[in-house]
Amino acid sequence: MAGFVAIVFVNNAYLFWAPKFMAMKFGTSVGAAGTQTMLYHHLFAFLAILAGGFLTDRLVRRMPRFRLGFQIVSLLCGAPCLLLVGLAPTALAMIALTAAYGVFRGFFEVNTHASLFDVIPPQYRSTSVGIFTVFAFFFGGLSGVVMGAMSQHYGVRGFEIGFALMGGAYVVGALVMAVSFFFTFRRDRIVE
Repeated sequence: MAGFVAIVFVNNAYLFWAPKFMAMKFGTSVGAAGTQTMLYHHLFAFLAILAGGFLTDRLVRRMPRFRLGFQIVSLLCGAPCLLLVGLAPTALAMIALTAAYGVFRGFFEVNTHASLFDVIPPQYRSTSVGIFTVFAFFFGGLSGVVMGAMSQHYGVRGFEIGFALMGGAYVVGALVMAVSFFFTFRRDRIVE
């Protein structure tokens, strides 16, 4: 749940504010910035979802913790991308970094429910998805408010700080998930 909260927290702020940030920082129209921050990010996330699903479904057979580990690594690799999106010196660099962030988001998201189902018995899966989703979107929804307040008070610098905080959210999510990877996964794993 911590990893999913981190993903939703970051994704909501990104979707709400990335176009405005790019427009303010690089002097482009919001429309052009929206296309540039969303098109490549989502295209690369889509490709990562296809590749990540194929990869994890094959490797998890030999390494049962692979899916969870892949998600942890995806968060840890996505974190610097988010930090660097905020610090990007040019629009082209920002676009490339949003695409890289999309790759790691896609790798994480393709495994979201499958990871949950690795440790939740079938009779509790619908309830667990409901609880999982409510928590993620409640806490994840706060990011847009936080980012908006920071940009209102600090302008472009507020967005830069906000992207650094989003990278930090990814690291926190990864660290909490690592507890499961190292200490509870073997005990809780459902073998079907």
